[in-house]
Amino acid sequence: EVRRSSGVCASLMLPLLRGTDGVGLGVLVFQRDHPKAFNAKDIALAQSFADQAVIGIENVRLFNDTREALERQTATSEVLQVIAGSMADARPVFDRILASAEQLFDADQLGIFLVGDDGQLHHAVGRGLHHEEIAALFPIPFKGSAAETTIARGRVTSYHDVLHGEGVPSGLRRLAQRYGSNYCLAQAPMMWKGQGVGTINVGRLDMRQFSAQECELLETFANQAVIAIQNARLFSEAEAARAAAEAANEAKSAFLATMSH
Repeated sequence: EVRRSSGVCASLMLPLLRGTDGVGLGVLVFQRDHPKAFNAKDIALAQSFADQAVIGIENVRLFNDTREALERQTATSEVLQVIAGSMADARPVFDRILASAEQLFDADQLGIFLVGDDGQLHHAVGRGLHHEEIAALFPIPFKGSAAETTIARGRVTSYHDVLHGEGVPSGLRRLAQRYGSNYCLAQAPMMWKGQGVGTINVGRLDMRQFSAQECELLETFANQAVIAIQNARLFSEAEAARAAAEAANEAKSAFLATMSH
């Protein structure tokens, strides 16, 4: 039946196996439209083609891995440059992080959220689909939020199907229902001395799960965001201390001037 429908009378199929671990990469198929068996010479030649195909596939994979690693390294270096040039304000760092994440993760929804002293979760900066509408919904109570769950776990948390998946926090599910769009989400905790200060959220509408490498990079971005926050806090405290010292010196000078008359 197959021969009548396809015109194939003889087939030779060879597996494409990666030499290091034997992982299957595909199958190389040879077919004839006339009834003649493949002999040992044919099979040996076909095997050489299969070996060359594996080498080609692996070369492409290694090239892509190297390129992606370089892109990740470049992105983190660019964030560090922004950190060095923006000691007083974390916002430019947040913007750079989200711009890099949008490109490297091919993301559609991105946001950075901060835990306030008021017990509320605040929207710091957003990018992508519905980010303005989402920002308008904040602040919300931190307790019971997806951010609280991720911070309690202390690691990147992924939700592969926000609308229908199990274990998705109700707030995330309601947000997806509100805008009628399902997505895959990765959320990284921003931690400082064991305390959660916020999260970075990255979502994809095509539902592709986040790889281990992507989660690792998102965690790096979260750590860089925390550095920016702490730099801004220390800068503000230093400025306040300087202003207080100047005020004290002025008061002292005024007092001494009064006493000298």
